[in-house]
Amino acid sequence: MKFELQACTAPGQRMVELAEEHAADFATRAAEHDRENTFVAENFDLMKESGLLAAAAPEQFGGLGVESAHDITVAISRLARGCGSTAIAANMHIGSVWVVTRNWLQGVATGDTAASEGLGQFLPVLGRSQAVVSGAGTESGSAFVFPQTTATPVDGGYVINGHKIFATNSDIADSVTVFLKIPDAEGWWRSGIAIMLRGAKGMDVRGNWDAMGMRGSGSHDVVFTDCFVPAAMVFPGAPIGEFGTDGWLGIAVTNYALVGAFLGIAEAARQYIVDQVKTRRKPPFDHVLAERPATQFQVAEIDVSLTAARAALSRTGQMIDEHIARPDSELTRDDIRDLMHQWQCTKLIVNRAAADVVDRALALSGGAGYLSSSVLSRLYRDVRAGPFMQPLSPNEAFEYIGRVGLGLEPDAEIRSLLTHLKGAP
Repeated sequence: MKFELQACTAPGQRMVELAEEHAADFATRAAEHDRENTFVAENFDLMKESGLLAAAAPEQFGGLGVESAHDITVAISRLARGCGSTAIAANMHIGSVWVVTRNWLQGVATGDTAASEGLGQFLPVLGRSQAVVSGAGTESGSAFVFPQTTATPVDGGYVINGHKIFATNSDIADSVTVFLKIPDAEGWWRSGIAIMLRGAKGMDVRGNWDAMGMRGSGSHDVVFTDCFVPAAMVFPGAPIGEFGTDGWLGIAVTNYALVGAFLGIAEAARQYIVDQVKTRRKPPFDHVLAERPATQFQVAEIDVSLTAARAALSRTGQMIDEHIARPDSELTRDDIRDLMHQWQCTKLIVNRAAADVVDRALALSGGAGYLSSSVLSRLYRDVRAGPFMQPLSPNEAFEYIGRVGLGLEPDAEIRSLLTHLKGAP
């Protein structure tokens, strides 16, 4: 495909090559998983075998050593050309491996043996693709920065209670990374994560995923009821409401690459419809549809949208990589604010462009594209998931982008609210 994004590093290039090889195969089963609403389990088995799932793990642990957010995003876009559900599911795992790897590398660099040794125990497992990870962060009706799931201290660890939705990969995940809040000694809360092993007492994977699109992603609800977690598997972060820099690059890399999936869906729609209009004729006219001015106009608009989406996605991916090159301790709140601003702008650009491309492809297809059996029918539904990917939802994104653009503190309202709550009796 002309003008497609390319990886910038050698490990990234290998990851993209693997993704392209898998995408051609995954495309043959995407319709079945969509129709049957079944998880793409066999695709995960194949990605384990090839090493794609371990791409972000260090080479000494069996991975490819991919560190670039830009390159991971490109690889996810390639997977999505074959199967959008597989792309977002694979990204949730790959992003988790990236976070563990970065934290381990920084622990080694700073001499933090507790961090390096603690995280180092997971890398051989992740590097050999012996486990699948799910991320449980989203909650119904809750702000992204203020989770309702709680970890209450008890002897030897914590008790977890909460209800998560959109927990991608939970269908088969060996562990679930739960984003939650932890009470501190000051009567307030810290953000944090807990790593829960599959089958833990009190953890209920509901098996209720039934959505418009991305139907093969296994994004079920997961409910935690008095679920005990050893202290070593709970990692407290910064106090809620302070909006520090801790952990934001991990969130950025894991969630930014999801945007690439929607570029890939749009690219698949373009390829499909271009192949169609170059061969189809509509009687009584003798010429192919590609020779009609209306078709040429639609394809031109498709290419304009893809050009804008690729440019924004690549530039912001490189910006994230520039931040990755610096230790977390050197990043400031202004760095994170400006990065988040560009990330949210790019997310909106790509989501709009991707939906526009699929809509135009559907228009060119005529009534055939409206049938459930059509590839475009699935792509049309899958691409609609883009705006709902956190962070941020569209309305929150508009507020964030607008406030930064106007020179206003983007988090002022929620910080004021949380300060009030913290001081309340």
